[in-house]
Amino acid sequence: MKLTRLMALPLVALLSVSHAKEEPVPTGFTIDSLKGSIELLNGQPPVTSLELTLMNETSEPLSGNVGFHSTDMQDVTLEAGASTVLTLIPAIRHAGMTDRLQKTEIDLTLIVNDEDAPAVGTTDVDILIPEAAYPLVRAEPPVMDNGRNHEAPYEYYAMGQQLQPLTLTYNPGPVNLTVRKTIYPIPVVAGPVEISVEVTNNGSQSATGLILRDALSSSDFSGEGEAFSRFAASEEDIELVWEATISELAPGQSQRLNYTVTARYDVGDKQLPATTVIMNDELTGMSNKVWLPKWH
Repeated sequence: MKLTRLMALPLVALLSVSHAKEEPVPTGFTIDSLKGSIELLNGQPPVTSLELTLMNETSEPLSGNVGFHSTDMQDVTLEAGASTVLTLIPAIRHAGMTDRLQKTEIDLTLIVNDEDAPAVGTTDVDILIPEAAYPLVRAEPPVMDNGRNHEAPYEYYAMGQQLQPLTLTYNPGPVNLTVRKTIYPIPVVAGPVEISVEVTNNGSQSATGLILRDALSSSDFSGEGEAFSRFAASEEDIELVWEATISELAPGQSQRLNYTVTARYDVGDKQLPATTVIMNDELTGMSNKVWLPKWH
């Protein structure tokens, strides 16, 4: 059995990582299921227990190699009609400190015969979290919420889909913020656009001095007033930055802030970044991203 490969990255760096996927090629093997569990820890990389069921539904023996992306491959030989269960350990990256906002990426991208694998019949993975980390800040792709009191509060479930990296953001500290961002209207057309950011404190202590920050492309949107400033993100793009504060948010309390920008044209086919929340000069919460579709 191979060891998990771990990388300690700054939280901001881990937020920006993405993976490009290629079209899968036929492998001969049938990938029946991926099942098991992922346990998130406070200040440490998660622990995984994952089993992959592989089948040979052809009339001839099959041989190949199987494993998660960026890990050592396992050689497999299956006679016609046979199946096997492999214990696989994914590559994991984790960022964040104990009792603070943390993010972990479990790379479930499956490789068969050195190529991206085809769809998995059933993916059913329990996600265990520290009690104080409920609810999760964000999951990409989305996971099922079974409730705080369930043995496995979350579940990553899919049928007939290719596996991909699972990224989980969570905060087991005394201040655990849920941040929800919405935009109206959708799709976005030229003219006024209202952006709403709702912050909820799910933690056990009051959150004080929260700074909310949103960044939009100034080539897409304009905004007027003291809450807006402009920042040169690059030579090509100037960001329109909105900033507001929440002086105090008690445990269980929510507060919604709204602001209006003007779309310079019909903005679509792009994703707006998450709203971030800073407390004591540290990233403490972040919202969902918002996909802007086109009219047609």
